[in-house]
Amino acid sequence: MKQENTKQPGNTRGRKRDSSRTDAIVKVALSLLLEVGFDRFRIQDVATKAGCGTGAIYRRWPTKESLIIEAIKSMPAQEAPVTDEPTTDLKTVIEKQCSQASEKPDLVPGLVAAMRSDKEIEAVVKAGFSLEHYRKTIARTIGEDHEHLDLLAEITPAVTLFRSVFTPESLNSDDMVEEILSVITSFKPKT
Repeated sequence: MKQENTKQPGNTRGRKRDSSRTDAIVKVALSLLLEVGFDRFRIQDVATKAGCGTGAIYRRWPTKESLIIEAIKSMPAQEAPVTDEPTTDLKTVIEKQCSQASEKPDLVPGLVAAMRSDKEIEAVVKAGFSLEHYRKTIARTIGEDHEHLDLLAEITPAVTLFRSVFTPESLNSDDMVEEILSVITSFKPKT
């Protein structure tokens, strides 16, 4: 007589996965990704910081790239400050972008390289990437219906990416913030 397979679909060997552990690993992975970038991201470092073994990670994500994809998906949307001073809010957003690019000049170029080599990483980055916080902040200064609003929203990330590759020392400059702010506000309608 043939024995029937009593294993239930979806059962896996080993202990049941703890969802809080999964969330903690993703949080550590995102933190580490933002700290060291794609090129220096290691599963062993995630395991050490999360207080688990590499096996616990590989049972959930079979590759480094799959964990990175999960970490990128968990990134919160960027929020722009909203006060009674739209130009000050815009300056704050520009300062934040310049500061992040200055502190981690290799972060974005490394991610771009990862996007070129892994279509799933490219898809998740593109799906999660938004300039809406720049757009909204700039719109409060120059108007929602300005013909160059979308292009102006790209200026700060574009300039900081360019400079992080070619002149990272220029990112840590108040002059750069003022230059970008000046370019964007020069499109402000005259009243």
